[in-house]
Amino acid sequence: MLRNTFVALLFAAIVLAFSPVPQAKANDSDASAQLLGSWKITYRPISESKKPCPFLPETIDFQKGKNLIMSNLPGQQLPYKTDLTPAERTAFEARSPFYKGKNLLIIKPVPQMDWLSTPMVYAYKISKEGLVLGTDGWDPATFKRLK
Repeated sequence: MLRNTFVALLFAAIVLAFSPVPQAKANDSDASAQLLGSWKITYRPISESKKPCPFLPETIDFQKGKNLIMSNLPGQQLPYKTDLTPAERTAFEARSPFYKGKNLLIIKPVPQMDWLSTPMVYAYKISKEGLVLGTDGWDPATFKRLK
């Protein structure tokens, strides 16, 4: 009996060791907390005609309450979200394969606008090196946190 239990436990351990573990996505409160604060661009993508990406600001200030201020739209507090519904995620991924499987930051330039209608869609990644923001058709930009 003891031998059968040991064999069963050993088998279970082997199966678990080789089973794929789904990666947990950061929930919205984690993402919002990581984004909070001011960020300054350190790399701005440039087009082939040597023009900088017009969709990226010099600075972004993520505030509590899920609002942000971008230097290219001064004085405007814009609502943002990172917790997309499945329907929103499907819609943005259908808009562009660039967004498929990435963390998305969506911003409403007009507060009354529907989230699905916004043109301000960014793929983002936060690491100890900083914030990476990408938008369809451009290389990703990098930002560093301001103190």
